[in-house]
Amino acid sequence: MQSVKLAPPNSLILVMDSSARDIPKSMSGSLVSATPSVVAIGCRAEMDGKTEVRLGHDKEVDLGIAPVFVGFLDTPTGIVSVRTVLDEEILSKSVGRRHVTLRVWANDSAEPSVIGIGVS
Repeated sequence: MQSVKLAPPNSLILVMDSSARDIPKSMSGSLVSATPSVVAIGCRAEMDGKTEVRLGHDKEVDLGIAPVFVGFLDTPTGIVSVRTVLDEEILSKSVGRRHVTLRVWANDSAEPSVIGIGVS
């Protein structure tokens, strides 16, 4: 498992293949919004502090609560990348597959301070 604490710009992180460009156009009032190749996740408000972001296998990052998102992610390069909205990579995981199942856990439904991103 990899982990980082940060206050990302716009209080938002993107989980994607680095080649993806179809970012969700809106969060529509939700914590998570997705396209086939990009999952956008809201974080704690920038001015309120840092959010811990964990990336790993499902069992490594499961927060012991129901996931807020379960879906498929296209990964043509075989790498899942967690990025800021400024396209800066903060975490990455080689998966060696063109499609993965992605699960996201958050310890709060509005401004989570811990986010688990599980890949399987």
